[in-house]
Amino acid sequence: MGAGWRRVSEGVKQSWHLTEKNFLPTSNARNTSMLREAATFADHLKHCEKDIRNLKNSSEAMLTTTKTVLSAPLPRVYEESANGKAVPVSTPAPGPIGGGFQQEDLGRISKETSKKLEAEVLAPMNRWTTAFSTVETRMKKLEQVRLEVDSRRHTVSQLAQKIEKQRNKLTAAGDRQKGEDNLEATIRRMQHKENKLAASRQSFKEQEALVYQQLAQLIRDGVWLKSYLAAVMRLQQEAYLVAYNALSAGVKTQLPLPPMSPDNALPAPSEPAAIPANRPFDPAQVLNKRPPGKENGIGGYTAKEELPSAPPPNMPTMPAHRRTESRGYDRYAEPAY
Repeated sequence: MGAGWRRVSEGVKQSWHLTEKNFLPTSNARNTSMLREAATFADHLKHCEKDIRNLKNSSEAMLTTTKTVLSAPLPRVYEESANGKAVPVSTPAPGPIGGGFQQEDLGRISKETSKKLEAEVLAPMNRWTTAFSTVETRMKKLEQVRLEVDSRRHTVSQLAQKIEKQRNKLTAAGDRQKGEDNLEATIRRMQHKENKLAASRQSFKEQEALVYQQLAQLIRDGVWLKSYLAAVMRLQQEAYLVAYNALSAGVKTQLPLPPMSPDNALPAPSEPAAIPANRPFDPAQVLNKRPPGKENGIGGYTAKEELPSAPPPNMPTMPAHRRTESRGYDRYAEPAY
């Protein structure tokens, strides 16, 4: 019986529990348990690696798009000329949208961050997943060797039972010589099978120890995943900080407003100016009243016309948190006013 057929048939027997009642399969329990949990961890690692690559590609695209957009020219304000043509309003320095931003820094930090992510994060994670795939392959081979060992154990056990039966059949009759020859042949065959069984067991023992060491090393290396994720956050933070400084380092370019723009118009005369916060409280101003003789800003108060030292009892008090500006804020419907 070939080794391949032995493994297949033994696998079917153990799957369907067709082995002898007292037969205990060769144990590979520790590697099986470790591989199962390592496979779950490998799935998490693959998701992390996928998201990190998506983040890297998105960051590269963001910085590249930012550089392209900010290098584009600013839109211009047009006015219609006397002959009916649209002409741009003259501005001091139209320039690009980004003004004085540092284009070189955006391109440089994008490339540097991608290289660091590949070297410091993605490459070690990829080595872990590659090592795990190697262990998975070796685990499959180890399972085949384990089935071969059990199959040879069955063979040796069956030959031992056959030898025992042949010995019991030996008699003093003339057939004794033939029975002894058959017994001797069976014993030689069993010794040959035992040698193969010993070789299979030794192979299984060596491969089982190798798989165990590799799985244990993978599990110990798994604690570095947190450091890899922290490195991703650090590298992205540094990249966007450099990009932010590159955008804010230059002089901000603003498009001048055209003449007679509504934003350049003077405020409406009906809107009173704001009252400074440190100005003393004037009840006459709040009540929109002026003392007699003060219409033109001249004259003074008489003894009877002096202002009271405190506001009238029916006058509403001003909350301490209320702003002292005039009703210019009312039009914005400020809730705290």
